Amino acid sequence: MNTEIGWPGGRKVAAVVTVALELWSPGHWPAYAPMAAAWPLAGVDDTHSTSWVDYGVTTGIWRLLDVLGDLPATVGVNGLVAQRHPDTVVAIHNAGHEIAAHSWTQDVVPALLDLNAERDNIRRCTDILHRVTGVRPTGWMSPRATGSKHTSNLLTEAGYRWTGDHGDHDLPQILPTAHGPLVSVMHSDHSDVRDAAAGPYAYRDLHRALLDQLLAAPGPSVFHLTVHAHVGGRPLLAGMVGQILDLIRASDDVWIATHGQMAGHVLTHQGERP
Repeated sequence: MNTEIGWPGGRKVAAVVTVALELWSPGHWPAYAPMAAAWPLAGVDDTHSTSWVDYGVTTGIWRLLDVLGDLPATVGVNGLVAQRHPDTVVAIHNAGHEIAAHSWTQDVVPALLDLNAERDNIRRCTDILHRVTGVRPTGWMSPRATGSKHTSNLLTEAGYRWTGDHGDHDLPQILPTAHGPLVSVMHSDHSDVRDAAAGPYAYRDLHRALLDQLLAAPGPSVFHLTVHAHVGGRPLLAGMVGQILDLIRASDDVWIATHGQMAGHVLTHQGERP
């Protein structure tokens, strides 16, 4: 554990909120979609599961923006989302949230690409998010949080400062790469995709217990809240997200930050030391 990290104002916990705004390529959809998981149809386009995913860009993201209010989040955006729904991405940016690159689509996983294809994927995503928002993204999250052995070097080559692909430390780490330091902000252990199957109230209570435990510990620590617009943007679960956000807003011992703000803090206070 990197105990040299301290949060602004001596706070015990840094809270980062990740919102995933995702689409799949034509002919692809998530295996965890309710109907796809319960009743898979081989050899045909699963139009229901595609429609279920589209809820995130048509409806879920707007509800989550309302729930977030002025609390800053990091929104991982697929390149295809920016291509198809540029006004939505601009609205997220204008609301004060950080836009992070999240591959072109959810089925374009860096670990499955060769070096040149991965470099092209990063460039393509970077260019469209920059073009749509006017701001070049500084953070990257791979689908499935699964980069390749080349991803870190390719990210710093492209000017990125942080990655959300790793899960091997509680606190952010500075990774040395061929093109400079890259801050690793650990991928969340919990999300609406994995944990909400137990029910919205169990999802809320899990995060409440996690926050209570982190606040009771000496610190420093990181509280992650990960929500997908097509899952957690639905009414009841979004309400539970709102209750979790109220808990972190209410504590004087919590620093609420975007991934980019956390990465900047770590780089400022720790320099390039791995």
